[in-house]
Amino acid sequence: MKHYLSFAVCVLLLLPMGCKTNPNCLIQLPQAPEYVGEYLQISDVLRIGHALDTVAARTPVKWENPDTGYQYSMMVFSSDSAAGTTVSRFSVLSIEPSGDAEVLALLGTSTKKNVWNITAELSATSVGKAVRMDLIATPVPKATLSSDHFIGFMVEQ
Repeated sequence: MKHYLSFAVCVLLLLPMGCKTNPNCLIQLPQAPEYVGEYLQISDVLRIGHALDTVAARTPVKWENPDTGYQYSMMVFSSDSAAGTTVSRFSVLSIEPSGDAEVLALLGTSTKKNVWNITAELSATSVGKAVRMDLIATPVPKATLSSDHFIGFMVEQ
C-alpha cells in the first residue's frame, strides 16, 4: 500500500510541473500541436503563398483583409534553393483593427513550383500597438489550398 501511495504522490507532483517534456517522467502526456495565425482567412494565406512565389527577398508586401479589418505586412528575409527544394524564412506582421499587433516567424518549404508547406518557427510574438496603414485594395490571387479551411500554421516543436 505504501508503494502505491508513493507512486500516486509522485504522479500528482510531476503532472503540474510539465511532465510532457521531461524525459525521466514516468507518464508521458501527449503534447498537442500549437498553431499561430488562426485568425488568417484563406484569402490571406493565398496572398502569403503568392508573395513567396513572386516577390524578391527583402521586398515588403502589404494588404488589408476587408472582411476582417486586419492589415498585414510580410517580408521574406532569406530564400535558398538546393537539391530541388526552396526554403524561405519570412515574417508576417498582423495588425488588428484595434491596432494590437503580433509577428509570425514563418518558414516556407517548396519542392514544387507554386506549392508551399508553411510552418511557424516560433509562437507568435506580441508587439503591442502598431500604426495602421493606408492601403489600396488589391485582388486576391487565384490559387487553392490543400484544405477548404485554415486552422493556422503549426509551430515546429
